[in-house]
Amino acid sequence: MMRTTSWLSLTVMVAACGGGDSGPPPLAEVSGSLKQLAINDTSIFAIDTTDSKVIEIGLDGTVIGKLPTSGAVNEVVAAGNWVAWVEVEGSGKIINRRVGTAIESMRTFAPHIVGSAEGLFYSDTGLVAIWTAGSVPERIATSSTDARVIAVDASFAYMVEADTSVTRYPRLGDTSEILQPTSMAATVKDGQIAHRTAEGIRLRDLLTGFDRVVGAPPADYPCELLIAADGVLCGKYHALNGMLEERLRDPVTGYVVTDTVVHWIRADGGTSELHRTDLAEAE
Repeated sequence: MMRTTSWLSLTVMVAACGGGDSGPPPLAEVSGSLKQLAINDTSIFAIDTTDSKVIEIGLDGTVIGKLPTSGAVNEVVAAGNWVAWVEVEGSGKIINRRVGTAIESMRTFAPHIVGSAEGLFYSDTGLVAIWTAGSVPERIATSSTDARVIAVDASFAYMVEADTSVTRYPRLGDTSEILQPTSMAATVKDGQIAHRTAEGIRLRDLLTGFDRVVGAPPADYPCELLIAADGVLCGKYHALNGMLEERLRDPVTGYVVTDTVVHWIRADGGTSELHRTDLAEAE
């Protein structure tokens, strides 16, 4: 069954429509080139590179529509009942957050955003702040001017510096710590840091110091790293225990993980497929 939503110029195919012999059918199929997934309790969000807007898709694969934006969007995050995105406005940028149906906006300079169950965090020209619903932003850490936040937990804000080093800044403290002097595609989650090296993808436990190569994708294979299911996703590969498993299908342009379930986008030829894969299940 195919239906067209003309006012959005989107074509949606639900999973029941079949998927041929190339694997399970997609949860949804959208006309456009999507990247950078985010997910909350009710919806999945992605940036459509054809118009630089954010599209919202229900967890069942139903396309809901585009979020109201004026400028090009370059980041989107979500959690709980909210979604937030960064869009360009003149010489600066705006952080927009939608909680329920209400939208709040804040003009900044060069923000980067991350989200968690605790709330929306952002870094901007030397600070890291939390912006909770119905409140004004509150500084939680002071960083170097060009540092970009990649994660926040109860104790630290984790940043990638202009020289690619990964640093953590204590919340409401003064002493920073360099975790990795140089990095490629670094990411932090649940007390672990992953990054690419000439040996492959290294994953280190920041509490115990246990450091190992979890897998070695081809050196010329570009990907964004995502810590997931005791390993690390790198595009179509799941690096785990020194081995690589091809769990997704190229070209992978974005993914987001909840527990062991990863929602991911395969974009090719002007069409994007939204898929759902449980990494705990055998292929």
